[in-house]
Amino acid sequence: MALKKRIEQFKESEYEANKDFYIGLKAGQNPHTLFIGCSDSRVDAETLFQASAGELFQIRNIANIVPRQDKAADHISTVSAVEYAVKVLKVDNIIVCGHSNCGGCAAIRKPAEDIKNLPFTGEWISQSLPVSDYVDREYPDMSEEEKTVLLEKFNAVQQLDNLMSYDFVRQKVESGTLNLHACYYDIGSGDITVYDYEQKSFY
Repeated sequence: MALKKRIEQFKESEYEANKDFYIGLKAGQNPHTLFIGCSDSRVDAETLFQASAGELFQIRNIANIVPRQDKAADHISTVSAVEYAVKVLKVDNIIVCGHSNCGGCAAIRKPAEDIKNLPFTGEWISQSLPVSDYVDREYPDMSEEEKTVLLEKFNAVQQLDNLMSYDFVRQKVESGTLNLHACYYDIGSGDITVYDYEQKSFY
């Protein structure tokens, strides 16, 4: 469907049916959650979490990565959005959402093969190479398919640790005013699981 047609349909159906709601959004945004997800077109945050416009502040990038504080100067776009969400919008939650069949994580498993002509992508996903190395080290007997699934899950968890490398995030978490969550979306089954730190597993 042509872009113009989709825009017209939004205005004629969705907007007109919920006009008061959209007019109310003019006053400003007050999202309760920062959603950090993969750029993958199959991962739709509002649908997954049954949210309306104005509820989720979002960051989308290849393999849902958050640069650590010592790498912030090289990746200010993502870091500035985290900073704005926490310091200005004062979100209550940050959700990092990994997903099945992630092309970014597949490329992390074999970067030389998958991204030899994608230098910017290669530099970006290299931030999660240590997670892939951990999977190889701790689960040497698993199949490559199983290792990729583990990487998709552990990569989401690692981003919470990366977030905690920022003082402005860590201070709010320690004060109880900010909650961090890692979740995993299985596209084929529709299941969304959440990481439990005590059990060290997704449930």
